[in-house]
Amino acid sequence: MARATRKVKRMKLAIVVQKSSNEKIGPVSTTYAPTTHCVDCPLKNNGCYAETGMVGIHVKRLNAAARDSHASPVRTAKQEARGIDGLKARGQALRIHTSGDCPTREAARIVADAAERFVKRGGGTPWSYTHAWRRVPRKAWRSVSVLASVETLADAARATRRWWAVARVVPQFSSDKAWLEGGIRWIPCPAQTRNNVTCSTCKLCLDDDKLRAIGAGIAFEAHGSSKRKAAEKVACAE
Repeated sequence: MARATRKVKRMKLAIVVQKSSNEKIGPVSTTYAPTTHCVDCPLKNNGCYAETGMVGIHVKRLNAAARDSHASPVRTAKQEARGIDGLKARGQALRIHTSGDCPTREAARIVADAAERFVKRGGGTPWSYTHAWRRVPRKAWRSVSVLASVETLADAARATRRWWAVARVVPQFSSDKAWLEGGIRWIPCPAQTRNNVTCSTCKLCLDDDKLRAIGAGIAFEAHGSSKRKAAEKVACAE
């Protein structure tokens, strides 16, 4: 029994990568967490890009570890924070949660504290997206640039009233130009609409204060190997 318990405790609940090979986000550091902790997301098990392809392989293992060890969001956040503390900070940005989320205030605080330590060591700007904006106040993420993930204009309005900048998945872009809808200027993700642009060169999402100040949000076209399913889901949500 003791051996089994020790094995469970050693289960990997988060993956932290020094330099991502993801073409969209670019050569930044990034973290992966289980999607079992994701909340309020209509794409969970229904077209989420993080549950398919190469990312999905990692997520499947993380989800199994979280379920088998009955890991809480806080326990996962602590392991993720330790991984961030182990990164070499060389000016690169930090994409928190290529998969996963922090669904509680304490979990968000733990990861945010580690991200701030990363910056103090010489790291670049940390950024992320969250579906837990209804449950976790913006201030829990401290200086991390975090955008509230929404699917409807009504939720975008609710999130902005709670002091969040917003990001939204749409079925398809009608053009690569920004448009005004629901009182928000939606900017199509440049990494999706332009050649040779990554998150590390675009940096729009790395400054949520600026997005909020100019009344702008970021729009992402449904992507990943299950993009058709995701597009149908967000279309229904609208």
